[in-house]
Amino acid sequence: MMLNKAKLECPRCHWIFEMTPPDGEHMVLSLEKPAADRILGDAREVRHTCRNQKCKETFVVYAYTPIDFL
Repeated sequence: MMLNKAKLECPRCHWIFEMTPPDGEHMVLSLEKPAADRILGDAREVRHTCRNQKCKETFVVYAYTPIDFL
């Protein structure tokens, strides 16, 4: 299965970057930690370093599966 890339923004310098989810279960990526009652299973923390040469900030991207509401 092909994983879709998500566009995110460095919280420090606002550099836009694309990131692929770490696996087929944790498909949503966010810079904000999701509430435990809004996700299925656990949220994975993925460390990311900004590729902007003037920034190089390291921060956490959260990967998770949201609860589907019908």
